[in-house]
Amino acid sequence: MSFGEKLREAREFKGYSLDYIEEETKIRKLYIDALEREAFNVLPPRVYATGFVRRYSKFLELNADEMIEEFQRLAYSDEPLHEEPEIIKEEKVGLGLNLSYHNILAGIIFLIIAIWAGKLVLGYITGSINTPDKQAAVPPKVEEPIKKTPPPVKPEKAIVLIEAREDCWLNVVVDGETVYTKTLRAGEKEEFAGKQSVYIKAGNAGGIDITYNGKKVEPVGRYGEVKEVEYTANS
Repeated sequence: MSFGEKLREAREFKGYSLDYIEEETKIRKLYIDALEREAFNVLPPRVYATGFVRRYSKFLELNADEMIEEFQRLAYSDEPLHEEPEIIKEEKVGLGLNLSYHNILAGIIFLIIAIWAGKLVLGYITGSINTPDKQAAVPPKVEEPIKKTPPPVKPEKAIVLIEAREDCWLNVVVDGETVYTKTLRAGEKEEFAGKQSVYIKAGNAGGIDITYNGKKVEPVGRYGEVKEVEYTANS
């Protein structure tokens, strides 16, 4: 049984028409009929024709390798005998996409890089949106008002403290009125306060210490010397 008869007999045994075979295998009816009639001059170039034989033989459940070998021996007896690769899709439905190993590997690498870059950009954008502005979070510095030390208030009175290191006769006049006339004994002390002035007459000026409005003043005289001194308010 010849090559073409094997194909036609197998097709008719299964009850397939040429139109049905064309629809299922996507091989044009013209080429199917040419294979069964062994009209090899009608077929397209060798690589396509060999692919048709492989696909048609498998569809009819024939041994594709044996059918290809017989087809090439009959159709291309003057060319080296070798098996051509099967064409994925023929011209009726358009050329298929023949992906090589390198193309697939390059596609996978590109996809990984794209995913990584997308996550990186998304993380940056999310971080920019969710991260609060550190400068805005810092409350403005409020400068505390400088506290000015008020000037010391001068006392409205003349306050005089007399301390005796030795016995000293004293005559003290406060605001024009005599308030003390006697001897201040050693170790004793007296304080006088006047709204206007405190006048002191000491019989032993070097024997007493005087403090005026909280500040100790210099001795008003020498021992045994009679001295007069007056302290006024706010002076």
